[in-house]
Amino acid sequence: MSVSFDRVSDIYDATRGLPTSTSVAVTDTILNLTSATPDTKFFETGIGTGRIALPIVQRGYSYTGVDISEKMLAELQRKLEGISHRLTTVKADATSLPFADNFFDVALTVHVFHLISNWQQALAEIRRVLKSGGIYLYSHGSVYENSNQDKFDFEQKLQDIMADYDFPLPRYGAIEEEVLDILREQGATLETVVAARWQSELTVGKLLEHHQNKVSRHTWHLPDDIFARVIQNLRDWSLQRYGSLDYDLSGERIVKIVVVRNWA
Repeated sequence: MSVSFDRVSDIYDATRGLPTSTSVAVTDTILNLTSATPDTKFFETGIGTGRIALPIVQRGYSYTGVDISEKMLAELQRKLEGISHRLTTVKADATSLPFADNFFDVALTVHVFHLISNWQQALAEIRRVLKSGGIYLYSHGSVYENSNQDKFDFEQKLQDIMADYDFPLPRYGAIEEEVLDILREQGATLETVVAARWQSELTVGKLLEHHQNKVSRHTWHLPDDIFARVIQNLRDWSLQRYGSLDYDLSGERIVKIVVVRNWA
């Protein structure tokens, strides 16, 4: 089982897109880490709307991506209308890739394995299609560089409230350390690189609105009546905990990339 983002394809970029300067920094880092040439063939599992892929494609590189969401892929193709490119997108399951062995020079996954129940098989498929000597870039997404306890308390309270209503947050796939552990067990060498950092502006009210609008998958499994109660409970708790919905949760965020070598 994998989680499809069809329901948020039209707002995905607005709610999860990277700042322009951050996107440039991430793209430059990827190209530098992989010593990319015009012949380099990139591949991404969970390409989505092209948050990572599009800037690389726009620089002329060959790129192939799969996703289970037709709407996310359609949004990516819409962005490329009228533009010459070397991007191929395929609607496919990450656990059964429709590509030959030893086909790609570089493989990427960004914030995707937590959404795939059989993530071990998805990882094995990436290893299969990656050339011997190829590079795999793994990222669990953007995170706060330092612990943001206030934001952590908010997210934890949301999960606690859902659990109180007997609708705990489902766990589908892997946490970051589980993926890295398997890569180490398989003999890969890992190097962690900070690709970008930026100041993220956020308030309690904005975070509450984020969940109220069902931007995040965290509440997608809730029935409407339970969802309404959960959000109201969360709002009441937030006012008590923080004193105001204008309470500042801002902090410095980073994009970490784990460079995986000697694996395929």
